[in-house]
Amino acid sequence: MNQPHLTEIGKIQKTHGVNGELQVSWSTDFYPEDHNFESVFLVIEGIPIPFFVQSIRMKGADSSIITLDEIGTIQQAEELVGLKVMAEVKSSGSSDELTLDDLVGFIVITNRGVQLGTIEVLQDYAGNLVFELQTASGNELLIPASPELIVEIDEDSKSIIMELPEGIADL
Repeated sequence: MNQPHLTEIGKIQKTHGVNGELQVSWSTDFYPEDHNFESVFLVIEGIPIPFFVQSIRMKGADSSIITLDEIGTIQQAEELVGLKVMAEVKSSGSSDELTLDDLVGFIVITNRGVQLGTIEVLQDYAGNLVFELQTASGNELLIPASPELIVEIDEDSKSIIMELPEGIADL
């Protein structure tokens, strides 16, 4: 089975109204108005499941109210709260420049050679971008996703060398 390349574009924050509408918080650097989605994928028990989109309307700068086919009640919508929203996103430009979102899946290594973990997701905490890492021991580690801290990016080995403040990996 040929699975499309999916990119995490947001997360279902909460239900909206009583007719199965959902409020989606979009990922950093993703603007739904720049895309025409017929469908999105919701990650249910680790598996991306496709849903056809009936409508999307903006609610603020970084969230939207979305209506999906087959989701018509608040009870059905409540089961989807907290799920990742993914889509097959085509690059609009011919730029080969990486964005912070492109670094999901990369391994973070300190400039001292210590491997910290793999970037699972890019989070936005009140305007502060943070990489959420999964360490080899299975723990979660949050580090600032600041381009100023990135020393080198190796796309071939999918690794990033970062110069991090002393003791940040101990938090």
